[in-house]
Amino acid sequence: MYTFLLFLVSLIWGSTFFIIKDTVTTVDESFIVFTRTGLAFAALLIYNLIKKPQKLKQKSAFLYGTVLGFLLASIYLSQTIGLKYTSTGHSAFITGSAVVIVPFLLFTLFKYKILKIDLVSVGIVLVGLFFLTYDLETDINIGDIITLITALSLAFHIVFAQRFVQKADAGIIVLYQFMGAMLASLVAFLFTNNGVPQLTTSSGLSLLYLGLIGTLVCYFITVWVQQFVPAIKVSIILATEPIFAALCSYIFINETLNPRELFGAALILSGVIAHNWIKHRIRKKEAKLAHVD
Repeated sequence: MYTFLLFLVSLIWGSTFFIIKDTVTTVDESFIVFTRTGLAFAALLIYNLIKKPQKLKQKSAFLYGTVLGFLLASIYLSQTIGLKYTSTGHSAFITGSAVVIVPFLLFTLFKYKILKIDLVSVGIVLVGLFFLTYDLETDINIGDIITLITALSLAFHIVFAQRFVQKADAGIIVLYQFMGAMLASLVAFLFTNNGVPQLTTSSGLSLLYLGLIGTLVCYFITVWVQQFVPAIKVSIILATEPIFAALCSYIFINETLNPRELFGAALILSGVIAHNWIKHRIRKKEAKLAHVD
């Protein structure tokens, strides 16, 4: 079930790439982030006030959520700003490179044991991401540099979320995460803009989708599921996002994949499947040994 939920997140996030690319042409990037995180925060706050108001006082959840919130704001702001200056393909590839950063952070910060299959799968997925998404016609530009912040922030977010959800209520952490991201993006908006943008029906609906589906649903699942799924596996599955982005582009705007991109998509899926299958076999072997002992 947890693997399915992570693939669902990748599917939804894949659908948001061209939505953000279109919306950012008429709506300020800081306002987009403020609105989507504000909608997510408001919806989850109402739920918690009704269902479990006593848990809102958890100081540890507030602290952990605030840290994740600033990282989330960094992810959204840098990716949204970066998309103004670089291609969707460059953005997808650089964001996906977080899959490489996650095991490095786990080992460096927490001395996490990295298996060969982790490194091999990460390598296969990264090569696949390059073939699927990287736009060779677009030169390296300032948007790429800004999007590197996205990849770093995403990697730190995945790693820290896994640690935090073991120490406090995951649902409350997610709530305060949205609050932190909302406040950080509000500050960014107030310092860089003079007024609220005029929204069209199309941009308003896009913001609703980004807030309630692309943010509330996806980041709730991503943080909550890390109580049960290792961070490396999370990062590898989330790297399938560009495949779903390509699928959504095919369905909604009739974009097709060329042979190089199809090869890249196949590599990504191969890396994900190999990692899940071999890790499953390792767990079964360890369970048998433990049963024998």
